[in-house]
Amino acid sequence: MAPSISSASETPKVSLATELRNAAAKLRKHVKHATDSPWVTSSVWSPRATSTSAVYSHAHPTGTVESEVVASGRIRSGYGGIREPWNAEYIALMQPSVGALLAQLLDVEADVVAARTAQDGTEDYALDYGSGYLLDIARLINGEETAR
Repeated sequence: MAPSISSASETPKVSLATELRNAAAKLRKHVKHATDSPWVTSSVWSPRATSTSAVYSHAHPTGTVESEVVASGRIRSGYGGIREPWNAEYIALMQPSVGALLAQLLDVEADVVAARTAQDGTEDYALDYGSGYLLDIARLINGEETAR
């Protein structure tokens, strides 16, 4: 009987600390390329009434292309992005400065998880009981589903 050979398609398990650090790195990459904070929302009054709301950066002069963060949806044609003003409000809340701080928080948690893993030798107790929320956030950022 031939010994079982592991499949080449199996991917090695990534540590919890690595998952957290990967999410922090992804956030930092997007923060680096995003329009500067602070972001604000405003109703858009276009001549054809095709827009409802938009997000602008106050880090750039008003009315410049650089100040525009995201365009809004089109009302008449029914196509496109943001037709709900609350979407623009939410986007403005999640401005780059929030992403940068979240990346720092994920890195701090990764350090804690790595230290606990090194001390215990396993990841069994690396996360505080009931506070795996940062790992859930990291997995969402990394494009993975969470268990919650």
